[in-house]
Amino acid sequence: MHARSDSRTVANSTSPARPVLGRLALLCLALLLCAGCGRPDPALEAPPPPALAKTDALDRPRALLRPGAEHDAQAALDLLEGRAEPPARLLAVQALRQLDRLNESVAEANRLILREPRLGAAFVERGLTLSALGHAERALEDLDAALMLDPTNAAALLARGDLYFLLELPDLAEESYSRAIALEPGIPLGWINRGVARDEQGRFTEAIADFTKALDLDPTQASAFENRGVSRSQLGDMTGMCLDYARACALGHCRRLTDARSMGYCATP
Repeated sequence: MHARSDSRTVANSTSPARPVLGRLALLCLALLLCAGCGRPDPALEAPPPPALAKTDALDRPRALLRPGAEHDAQAALDLLEGRAEPPARLLAVQALRQLDRLNESVAEANRLILREPRLGAAFVERGLTLSALGHAERALEDLDAALMLDPTNAAALLARGDLYFLLELPDLAEESYSRAIALEPGIPLGWINRGVARDEQGRFTEAIADFTKALDLDPTQASAFENRGVSRSQLGDMTGMCLDYARACALGHCRRLTDARSMGYCATP
């Protein structure tokens, strides 16, 4: 899913940091048009997909698809060429999406779903690409199909929360994020994105608590500092806002601090 941060951040279940949305711009959020993009059967009920084999040979492409200095989606795709196993094809769907080859990403996901119709992760990945193409309803169908296959699919819940947020439905986004948090409370992204959804509803104190929890889990989450600073400003805590913006800047994210200083806040020491 990514955490958000340019306007208001909803950090991406899957994208460099869950995508930035609303007032903060985070979601990497990224959450199609392609002839023959089949839709999953909404009535499908199946046992959980078989566990995907852990393959050490896929560690390198996984690393190349993560945000950071090593990020190189094309190199990851090159390493995956000729690999037919489902985990490799899932990574190929991600790589194609990151390269903005969205129709190809959907086609790759279609092929995988035909081979593995009970593989929830394939529906999640196709849903993310459909969302990037602006096909919100079809993306929601895929995410719902993934959750029908496995109601404990936290990645699907995070992605669905991002999509609801993009559709300006913060209450539904919050519900999805809360379910994801209940399943995987140790992931900062869920807390950050739920905080953004709560902030969007004017529940600033609860939002601050969520951002603080994310920072307890990982104090290097710059988007949590940025978003907490925004929520603190909504409560009139300009000192707290400036402190959080400064902490985000120390982590390499200085835009909020720069903007605040241009408006006469957070004076340089």
